[in-house]
Amino acid sequence: MAHYHVLPNEHEENRLFVEYNMTNAQVKEDVAAIKEWMLTCSNLPKFPESKNDEINFWIEGFLRLTKCNIEKSKIAIESHFRMKTIFPQVFDVNDLPSYVESDIFDYLTMVMLPKHTPDGLKVMYCNFNDRNTHLFRPVEIYRRMRLMLDIYQKKGIDFTGIHVVIDTKNITLSHISQFDLFQLKNLIKHAQKAYPLRLKHTHIMFPPSFIDIAKNVLKPFVSKKMFSRLSFHKNLETLWEHIPRDVLPVEYGGYCGNLDMIKEEWKTLILKNSDWFLSNESYKLEDSKQTKKLQKTVPVQETFSFKTLVLD
Repeated sequence: MAHYHVLPNEHEENRLFVEYNMTNAQVKEDVAAIKEWMLTCSNLPKFPESKNDEINFWIEGFLRLTKCNIEKSKIAIESHFRMKTIFPQVFDVNDLPSYVESDIFDYLTMVMLPKHTPDGLKVMYCNFNDRNTHLFRPVEIYRRMRLMLDIYQKKGIDFTGIHVVIDTKNITLSHISQFDLFQLKNLIKHAQKAYPLRLKHTHIMFPPSFIDIAKNVLKPFVSKKMFSRLSFHKNLETLWEHIPRDVLPVEYGGYCGNLDMIKEEWKTLILKNSDWFLSNESYKLEDSKQTKKLQKTVPVQETFSFKTLVLD
């Protein structure tokens, strides 16, 4: 039975440092430079001295994500706090113990699989438990993704990129119709900056008959580069050409545990970090004219949705 390695995986951390030509001395110097920059930004939150070590390691996480690029790390840090201000529902961490035991949490399976691929990548997996939409909330996708990535940010980024596997066999047009186009566009825009992940490939498993409709609607909101890294798989064999079976769970012909077990382990990880999430909930970008304008422009409950384009 597979179990999560203690995060981070030391072997994969070392691989990342070698691949990005990073040294501890250089990282320490770059972290200090970014902290100094943060102090000059009046709109960024100020942290107590007791959080010094935590913030240092958190900044290092951005350096790992950006291949030790200071300027990209600065953009990511500012975007992170801007997202917390613009999309508070994505960063809601109230009563996490009840949340992870809720039917809404259980309806969506979203996890990072335990093992790395041979080239140091992680696999993010997502599916819906059934075709019924009464428990589906689009915001849950963003919220769960954020919880996972922030845990990695806290523990230590130990991967150089990700594969995303989305099983669409239970996705219906009713699911698609609930997505808010304006919110989706802006979430993608800000999330790409706040979490600068290297997306190796997105794998759509068992695509539904209406997949072309969804592709045409999504196309304006994602870059050509991201779109070119999209593959559709009608069977498991073609997925195995991209991701080794010893990385995949048994449900996908793999040898690395089962999804129920992996999901339970992620529930445990979220609960173990619930106090940390709460302690950082209030750190956001100070309300600026730009942020207030964005909040007004992109209301959470905007009525212009996929339903207008797809179902009418």
